[in-house]
Amino acid sequence: MNLKDKLINYLKEEFISSVEINDSSSDEKFLRLEELKRKTLECKKCNLYKTATNLVFSDGDYNAELVFVGEAPGEDEDLQGKPFVGRAGKLLTATIEEFGLKRQQVYICNILKHRPPENRNPEPEEVAVCSPFLLEQLTIIKPKLIVTLGNFSTRFLLDTKDGISKLRGTCKKSPYDYMVLPTYHPAAVLRNMNLLTEFREDIKKAISYLSGKV
Repeated sequence: MNLKDKLINYLKEEFISSVEINDSSSDEKFLRLEELKRKTLECKKCNLYKTATNLVFSDGDYNAELVFVGEAPGEDEDLQGKPFVGRAGKLLTATIEEFGLKRQQVYICNILKHRPPENRNPEPEEVAVCSPFLLEQLTIIKPKLIVTLGNFSTRFLLDTKDGISKLRGTCKKSPYDYMVLPTYHPAAVLRNMNLLTEFREDIKKAISYLSGKV
């Protein structure tokens, strides 16, 4: 076993023992994401790390064709170190699985990697310093489609000031050269269940897009 294989095996055991790494391109993705995660953990360019409990980097399959991007971790995410594990995350997971995918088959992350105090909205300077980490994640993963959850990730990835109500449900080309399908943040759906039908339609459309049905 060469040094690279030993390193991969060590990292798998330490960090993501449930993920199978099968080929050299997957090896490369894994190592690049682990290095990016380390750099994110070391970042001190904003003050969020001072009040957060854990870094919330990502969850799911880094070989996924479908990536979900939210705005920032909440309390449950901060405690567990994983994105979308609270009530909003349960709704997202249930909706993904309703239309034929498992949560483990998609990749989930946020713009911000640390929880803002009291779950406040991200500040512009926080987005500015944290968004390069998101863009590097996406560069490594190379998804076929990104579903943006809510205004912050949608406005960032589409470089627009339009709101989610106007943009949701339609695939658009991002200036960063990704296809993006905006939808409501699941937390907003929980606050206003009238949005649930459109939210479900958007997730269904995203999953259908992967098989060329949209």
